[in-house]
Amino acid sequence: MADLRTLLAAGLGLLLGMICLLAPGAVVRVHTVGRRPHDRGGEYGADAAPPARWRRLVQGLGLVFVLAGGYFGYVAVA
Repeated sequence: MADLRTLLAAGLGLLLGMICLLAPGAVVRVHTVGRRPHDRGGEYGADAAPPARWRRLVQGLGLVFVLAGGYFGYVAVA
């Protein structure tokens, strides 16, 4: 029988990983809200895009989360 906590860890890892992989710019914006006063490169009323370096880092972490969630799911089911 699969442990509920392990299944929840697997689901959370997969969910967070997919969010980081599919919307890295949104993750960076949410994480840095109010912390980047030098970021004034966008049009009036819009934000500039986050740096590509940070988006790639978030995507890499998302891949790690997906792999960890898959591992926990495999351990819970097997």
